[in-house]
This record gives sequence, C-alpha cells and structure tokens, in this order.
Amino acid sequence: MKKLFLFFTFIIILIPLHKALSQTLNNYISSVKGDTLVIKDYYDINHHANSLYEAMRLDTVNVPASRVYELKANGYYPLEKNPTTLRNTVIAGEDNSILVKNGNVNSRPPLICGTDSTNGIPFPNAAAINVTHDLTVKNCNIIALSPKGFVSYSIINPISANLKITFDNCLVEHLSKDFLLINQANYNVTLRNCYFVNMNGWACRRSGGVFDCLSELDTLLVENCTHIMAQGSVYRLRDYLVSNHSFHIKKVIFNHNTFVNCAGYTFMNPGYQSNVSLTNNMFINCNIQPYSNFIFTHDLGEVDPANLPMGLVNVYPDSADVANNTPRKFLCQNNLVYWDPSLANIASTLNANAIDGLTNWRSQMIIMNTRTDSMFKHLGHYNTTPYSYLVTDTWKNQLPTFINSKDLLTTQLANLKAFAIDIMDSTKFTTVLPTWRLINTGSDGYFKSDWPIPVDLSYSDANLLTGGMGGFPIGDLNWFPDKKTQWLVQKTAEYSNLNIALNSGRLVTAVQYQSSLPAEFKLMQNYPNPFNPTTRINYQLPLISKVSIKVFDILGREIATLVNEEQPAGNHEIIFDGNKLTSGIYFYRMQSGDFVQTKKLILLK
Repeated sequence: MKKLFLFFTFIIILIPLHKALSQTLNNYISSVKGDTLVIKDYYDINHHANSLYEAMRLDTVNVPASRVYELKANGYYPLEKNPTTLRNTVIAGEDNSILVKNGNVNSRPPLICGTDSTNGIPFPNAAAINVTHDLTVKNCNIIALSPKGFVSYSIINPISANLKITFDNCLVEHLSKDFLLINQANYNVTLRNCYFVNMNGWACRRSGGVFDCLSELDTLLVENCTHIMAQGSVYRLRDYLVSNHSFHIKKVIFNHNTFVNCAGYTFMNPGYQSNVSLTNNMFINCNIQPYSNFIFTHDLGEVDPANLPMGLVNVYPDSADVANNTPRKFLCQNNLVYWDPSLANIASTLNANAIDGLTNWRSQMIIMNTRTDSMFKHLGHYNTTPYSYLVTDTWKNQLPTFINSKDLLTTQLANLKAFAIDIMDSTKFTTVLPTWRLINTGSDGYFKSDWPIPVDLSYSDANLLTGGMGGFPIGDLNWFPDKKTQWLVQKTAEYSNLNIALNSGRLVTAVQYQSSLPAEFKLMQNYPNPFNPTTRINYQLPLISKVSIKVFDILGREIATLVNEEQPAGNHEIIFDGNKLTSGIYFYRMQSGDFVQTKKLILLK
C-alpha cells in the first residue's frame, strides 16, 4: 500500500513538472502553425533578448523533422547567447517578399543581431549560431554586431563537418572579418537572393567580406545576390597551404550577382581553385586597393604566388595538375566590369607619397594578370590539356544606367577611394570604411539596416538587359522581377548547360531549355566510339540526383571517376580523356539511387 501511495505521489508531482517544462517553451512562442513555431520577439517578452536562443534550446520533445522557427516581420531578435542547431534547422522570416524593389515598410525582415546586455558574460554578444546540423536562414535581416558596436568575427560557428548552410533572401550588414567563416570539412554553402551592404567591421584592408574558407569545401554557390560597399576581401577562395593544395573547393559557382564599390579583392584567390563558373555577373568599382611586392609576407596565403597583382580572375600553374594531365576548369562568360576614371590614380598617389616607404604600388583594377591571361589564351607552355579548360569570352565594359543608384557613384565612391588609399598606410590602424546610411541615420542607425532598401540597381541599357545567358539581364535578377520569374523556369537547364560547358572546356552557346524534363534515367553510348584520346558521354536525369559515373578496365578495376556529385535534372555531358591509357576495351558505369547502367567504350590509338 505504501508503494502504491508513493507511485501516485510521483505521478502527481510529474504532471505539474511536465506542464512547467511545456510552459517554459511556450513562454517564447506566440503561436504554432503545423510544424512551425512562431517565435516571440524582444518586445513580446518584456524587452528581453534571447527568445530565438531559448526556443531552439528548449524545443527537444517530439520535434518534427520539418520544424521551422518563424520570426515576425518587423521583429527584433537580439541574441545574448549563441543558439545551437540541435537538428537540421530552418529559421525563416514570415514575409518571403524579395528584399530589393520592395517598398512595403511593413515587410521589413526580422532583425537578428547581438546585444549589449552581458548577463554575466564578460563580453557583449554580436550574434552567431553554433552549427552542428544543416542550417537554412531565410527572409531575415542579420547584423553581426551589438547596438554599441561590438562586432562578431562570423555569423556562424561551424562545429561539425559535412553540413549544408543556406542563406536565402537575407539582408546582411556589418561583416567584420567575414559573414561566413568555414573551418570544418566538406560544407555545401548556398547564398541566394541576399543583399550584402556595409561590409566594414574592422580596421583592416583585408577584413569585411562575405565568405572565408579554412578547410576543404564541397560547393560554394552564390546566385542572384547584390553586394554594396565592402572594404576587404569579399570572397576568399584561398589555398593557404599551397604546397599540398589544402582548402580546395570542389565546385564554385557565381551566377547573376551584382557587386558595387568593393575596395578589396572581390575573389581573393591565389590561383589554385578549379571547377569555377563565373557567369552573368556585374562588377562596378571593385578590386581598387593597390598591391605592392613588399606586402607579400604580411598577407601570406592571400596574394598571387608569383607576386603579381591579382585581378577578378586568378589562375596559377599547378605542377600536380601538369604531372597528372588533370584539367584546371574555369568558365567566365557574360560578365561586365567597370571602373570609374576617378580611381585610375590610386596607385600613383601611393607611389608619389611613398606610402609605407614603397614606390612600387600597382593597380589591381584588372580582369586578369598577364600570366592568367596567357593561360586563358593557351599561349606557349599553357597550350596543353591541363589548361585547355580555361575559357572566357570578352567581358563587357560599361557603366550601366542604373535607375536610382543614389550617391553610390559620387559621394560613396569618393569615400571608397579615400579608404583604399588610407588603409594602405600600415601606421593607420583605425581606418574603417564609413557606414553608408540614407534612412536610419539616428543614434541607433549603426546597427539598424536601411529599410526599404533605398537604391534601385535595375537599369535601362538595351544591350545589358539581354546580355546575360539565354537573353536575360546581367547581374542580380531580383532587380528585374518579371525576368527573374522567367529565368526560374529555365534555371535547371541553364545550370545543366553551364556544367556541360565547364567540363568540356567551351562556352555555353545556348540554353537548351526543354518544356519537359527527361522522363527517366538514361546513359547514352559514348561518341565517338572507338575514340582517341577523348570521347563524350551523355546521360539524363529526370530529377535532382546524386550521380556516380566511373570507368573500369576489362578486369573490373576502377581507373577513373568522372562524376560523383548531386546534379540537376536534365541532359548532361562529360568528356572522358584516355590519353594516359593503353588501347583496349573499357566500361563506364552510371549509378544514381537504384538506377545502374554500364556501357562499353573502345580506346584505339
């Protein structure tokens, strides 16, 4: 009887305890919509920070796989502590309206930022997320600093490897070192429909950008993003330990992006990256910071290995690729570049004043340095297989007639030039690119983004409106909503054609859009067959699929992996080079899920 009494006593205690735990999570939730929790903001919980942190921390019981943490439009979500992704996590603002050309004051994306309330923490938090599982953030305004100016090193803290990070339709500002610093292996990073502005957190000529990579990376995709006013390296596609080629990114895609007034390297690439597609992008007043031989040791791992100026595109000869006859793949097509004439004397100004005691400052307002240009033209000893896949067309060179660029091309351009000159003086350690503000200019304007976005970077130039691949506008298509809708219909076909062109060393001649996708998986017979030494292999995918295509000899030994990645639906083509093989019969096998098909090819030398 005593045991029975104790059991019921335990149940009576347990029920209120369960309710208390549930109420603790409920304290931070305003409503539930299916698998979505709508999170209360700072004002809903009596001017306290951390509602997003607490909701993610406490949401541990019977959590659906499709859980979404929804943040209110116009909401304020300061972080006193860094939330952790306890599972694959989606954080989404409730209004999914595209950011640019959006005049609706009430659709301001929710603000995620840091806080100056330390609550026993020795330093203010400047907003960051600990990433242990896949993370997607959509429709948010992210500012990596606290209201009083303490700036975060990065918006995410990667803890686990092999993850996917996606930021879609986010307004991002005040990027101190970099918005994303990836120091774990095999990440897949996607930045889509984002607006980056005021990348100016630290006094440093290199810091203030979007992306840095300190580990092997699987994929970096940047699509339909706009970048305005950056002081440092915007995307660091670096290879620190060049002797053993660490930190390679397996695939890099920049498609339909706009860059305006970016002082430092747009792509800080010492030249070892491969499998890069740079298409339909617009670069206005970028790469304006000069370069001197004597800063090589200061920026180790961040300069051209041959001590040359680094342009928008940089490729360095790779002895391992030459020895293995492995192609370096880089596709540049339908891009625009423009530098204002007022920037032409930056290097000469530094030399005239012997800044840092140097008189050999050189401009980096170039598409390619002389070596890279020779490699793309396949001149001399670059006329070999490893470099035959370096392809570019003629870059357009004009200033678009923007509908409303405000003072970006006048006052802000002058500020950018002054910064680029001043920051080269190593005795000045406090120089920071001034914050560009047109709307939120009050005492708290430093950490509240301008809304609505005050510029309109659509343009009226007829040749540019059809100058992109498939006849679409060059640059971020979000500035052209109707064209963006049309582009999405043929997006899969475009990427399929880009992939084929990259892997065959040629330009995209046309986007061969088909109204219906292939109905089934299919591997076609290679052509020509017999071949010497190259042949084309075509295949089709009815949906986005992980694909493996390998080549085997007649004894069943694997001799080459041609494809091993996720690819879009559509028709695909790859080139197989049998230059190092002996004549004979070989087999190639395609596998995607349950689909497996093998065909014979004949190498006849």
